Parts: sequence; C-alpha cells; structure tokens
Amino acid sequence: MHIALIHWSFPPCVGGVESHLWDYSRLLARRGNRVTVLTGTPGAHTPGQPGVEVLTHPALDLARVEREPGDRDRLIQWFADVLSERGIRLVHGHNLHHFSEAPARALEALRGPLGLVLCHTYHSIWDEPESRDRALKASRWDKHYAVSAFMRTACADILGVDAERAYLGIDTTPYATVAPLDSTPQQGTILLPARLIPDKGAMLALGALDLIVRNRMCAFTPRLVLTDTRQTVDFHGEKIGFRENLEKEIEKRGLGPHVDFVEAGVDQMPERYAESTVVVYPSVFDEPMGLAPLEAMCAARPVVVTRMGGLDEGVDDDGVIGYLVPRRDERQLAERLAGLLDDRATARLMGLRGRAHVKEHFDLCEIYLERMQDDYRALLAPADGASGAVLATGARAGA
Repeated sequence: MHIALIHWSFPPCVGGVESHLWDYSRLLARRGNRVTVLTGTPGAHTPGQPGVEVLTHPALDLARVEREPGDRDRLIQWFADVLSERGIRLVHGHNLHHFSEAPARALEALRGPLGLVLCHTYHSIWDEPESRDRALKASRWDKHYAVSAFMRTACADILGVDAERAYLGIDTTPYATVAPLDSTPQQGTILLPARLIPDKGAMLALGALDLIVRNRMCAFTPRLVLTDTRQTVDFHGEKIGFRENLEKEIEKRGLGPHVDFVEAGVDQMPERYAESTVVVYPSVFDEPMGLAPLEAMCAARPVVVTRMGGLDEGVDDDGVIGYLVPRRDERQLAERLAGLLDDRATARLMGLRGRAHVKEHFDLCEIYLERMQDDYRALLAPADGASGAVLATGARAGA
C-alpha cells in the first residue's frame, strides 16, 4: 500500500504525535508499504528509512500565528497534486480537528473525486467551542480512532464522534535493549521526559524533589533531569517563560546543584532512560494516554505517574509495574520516588515487570501496525473494486 500520514508537525519538532509518526512511518515502510508524510514543520526530517517521503506545506505550519482564508483551496490543490501523482488513496490524518478546518475540509472535498479513504486519529481533545465546531463529519471519514478508552469517551462526549479505541504503543526495539538497573544502592537520577510546559508537572516534580532533599527521605541526594528540547509543539504558548519560572523556583529552594535541563531529540530517548534511575510523569491535566511512561517501562525503568486521564491505562497495575499517585499529591510523589531510589532491588524488579508488560500489550508493531494494515486493506478493498475511482490529475475537485 501507499499511505499518506498527515499531521501539523514532524521531527525535529518533538511531541507525542510527532514521535509516534516518526516510528510508525518507518515501521510501515519496513513492512513493504510506501509512506508519504504531509506536514507543516519547516525543514522536517526524513527518518532515514527507504520508502518514507516527507513533504511540507505552509498551510500546515503551526508557527503561523493566524490561518489564512485561502488555506483550504491551496491545500486542495497541493493534496490533489501529491496524492494523484503518487497514486495514494489511503489518507490517515492525526489531530486534524485542532487549529484549522482547512486540511480536513480539503481532504473531504477530494474524497469523491480522488476516491480517497479517510482515517483519523484523535490524540487529544480540548473542551472548547472551537473543537466542537471543527469535529470531522463522520459521514465523510471512513474510520475514527481514539488513542485510549479515556479519549474514546471524550470523543463521544465532547465532539459527538464514535471513535474506536486504538492504543498506539511504542517501537519497543530501541528501549528493550537498555540494561536493567543495578540493584546496588547508589546515587540516583529522576527523569521527567516531557515537554517543558506547566501541564506536564515539572513544578510538582520540583516540589517533590525539595521534600526529598529537605527531609532526607533517601540515603543519596537525587538529581532531577528535565527535558527542554528547543523545537517542540506549543499549542497555547505555554512554554513561553516557563523555564524562567522554574529556574527562579530552583534558586529560591536552593536546588540548583540537584536539577539539570537537557535536550532530548526523537531518537535520543533510549540514552536518556539508560541514564535514569526512576522516571516520573506527574501530569496535572488529563493525559490522553502517555507514551513516555511506556518507553520508560520498556527501558526497564520504574515509573511514578499521576492518575490523570488515560495514564492509568498504560500503568494499570499500581505497585507492580509502576506507581500511580493522586493529582498534585506532592507528598506521595516524593515518598514513591524516594522509596524506589533507596530500594534498588524493588526498582529493578518493577522495571523488568514493566518491560514485560509493554512488550506484551503495547508493542507498536504487534498491537497497532498490524491492526492498521488490516483496517487499511479492508477499507481499500470495496473502493478498489469500484470503477472510475480516481480522476486524472487535471480534473480535481476545487480546481
């Protein structure tokens, strides 16, 4: 098959959807498919896999402050050119219900003329009027997916969309080779592998670190590592000024020697997990699912996450494959982290159980890619049997 994947951004821009599409496009190509990624990130990288092509258009670029009235027509023309020239009929969009209606409406306009099969995955939903107004029309899209049961409910309640749950999973290969923890007690590192915005809980992690240090809750003073990648998605300008606020709080609490900020590109995360002792994901908003805790568990690192949104669908056995703590519970967060830092034997065992759990239930190839390929084939089969499904390039809708 030749499949088009469409999203607003793509690496080097870092985020959950971006990382997923980076891995997914490569794995699809390794299975003999051809993949064309359509995105708006200027200078978007090609992931170094034969069979994957990355193309960009400014109408998909989130860096633009405002959408332009002619975006839909420009995208109709561009999509028609790209899809017709490559013979692509299967288009899988990701979060096209956010930001602008233009990409979704352009694809809907081309659906009949080009015989397109349209699929869409909802990775996040904001409960606001604009999101409801941009809801993709079920009659014009062949398949809707939600990345968790939590998201499936949100799709129904907020958007009125009946979406199928489809856990994304992760490419387990690079993480499953990370060496498990040494059970010998020693100084430890707490890693928070998320975008540096308030919702991801960096301030909460800082408060927990402060409790551990001030109350001497573990034998060795830990180090907290916060990922601060320069090029990340920033939907609402939340990143602006947040690092400065964190640095002021670090100085105020005297935690400077115990906190580091690091870069973390899309293929650098296995190395970051290998350098960590415990991984914390203390989100203070309802996470749609949470791929980073799955990566950490696959790297045999124990995780401590807040019970928010869909996070407990990945870490679903509290105290066995990870710890779940209540939202904003700084004290319990500190206690769980300190316990794992001190008790390396338990931390090692929890990490190994987490690895087995992810490999069994959240392997991107086994639980997601195989299902998607089956769905794609089933959706394409009726259309392949229809006559005159695709117009010539010169006879495009909206031209």
